[in-house]
Amino acid sequence: EPYVAKRFFEIGNGRGIVSIDENSTQLAKELTRLAQGDWFLNKFYERAEETSTEVSPDFMFARGLLAQEILDEYEPSLASGMTMHKFLKSTSSNPNGAITWLLEPLRAASIERWSGTLEHPTHSDKAGKTIDAFMHFSHTYSQQTFVFADLQRRAPSGKSALILFDVMTHTLSQDSGVGDHGPDGIEVILAGHTCGAMCDGLEMGEENTISESFKKPKKARKGKNWAE
Repeated sequence: EPYVAKRFFEIGNGRGIVSIDENSTQLAKELTRLAQGDWFLNKFYERAEETSTEVSPDFMFARGLLAQEILDEYEPSLASGMTMHKFLKSTSSNPNGAITWLLEPLRAASIERWSGTLEHPTHSDKAGKTIDAFMHFSHTYSQQTFVFADLQRRAPSGKSALILFDVMTHTLSQDSGVGDHGPDGIEVILAGHTCGAMCDGLEMGEENTISESFKKPKKARKGKNWAE
């Protein structure tokens, strides 16, 4: 299966100013966001089933893995932007440093964006309404400590699944990765949200609470953990 390899060019220090340790740390946080998205999405679908709320069933988060370049007998790849001299200099203070990449399945498909880093408009189609409700749910289910942003999807050719990728999160601790604007980010995202029938059906009101009966662990949905 073909993959696309990702690394960071910009994390707030200026374009191209990213150390190999910073790149590795931020890519690990990107992978964590995908895993968190998968977990929250499973809980969202459980909630929809238990409340008999009709939502779009085709969403899933992209799967990914971290990979490191092996340089025992080779030069750093051209795509890494590193020379052997720069690599050795970068690892002088951390001998365990490595050129790290985030790998995700390559999908030749169009991209549709439902929200930005600091905006989440209300949508009118079923898929968009599902994303609206999922964003609200992530904030509610995390006990108001967390919200997803920059939600966009790729539709694999010949498949109905809607793959969410390159997501961002805002957290109270403001440490979830690049683009995390902390409490201000949470507030801005929620300010653009208007509850509709799905939020009402999921029983998420202004109090932003979910009854404990819906927080009991359940087995994951079959075939919905990762994109194939």
